Amino acid sequence: MKRIQLMRLLAAAALALNASAWALDAGKTAQGWAYVSGGVGSDELRALHAQREQYSLWVVTAARPSGAYLADVLVKVFDAKHEVVFDRRLAGPWLFIELPPGRYEVQATHKAETQTKVTTIHPGDHHQMLFYFDVAAQVLPPASKAASGG
Repeated sequence: MKRIQLMRLLAAAALALNASAWALDAGKTAQGWAYVSGGVGSDELRALHAQREQYSLWVVTAARPSGAYLADVLVKVFDAKHEVVFDRRLAGPWLFIELPPGRYEVQATHKAETQTKVTTIHPGDHHQMLFYFDVAAQVLPPASKAASGG
């Protein structure tokens, strides 16, 4: 009987860990600017995109050459004074952050590869940055092909 209870407890813990691993990561920077990252799975992606107009900078990370979304990328955002205004490992391939007008440098690091891009945000702007990293990513076939064995 104890073994069954232990197995149920372990299964519940695994489900809780899995659910939290795929949850959106939202918060505020030290300067009080809102951000959200995630986008793992279609439900999360829909939830993110429903609110993206609230944010001035949209960052997307993906694998090259497949184009598959890539999570767990470290993103740092520096302001014009080169002070860090955002420094987090992304919970998914998307980051939305509300930055006030100004010039920003964005660094994205995956494993040993770091890429840097610069943008200037004006009032009412929405800027999107794409970071592609050389990764041997597996891409699953569409569900209809997988189901039919083709």
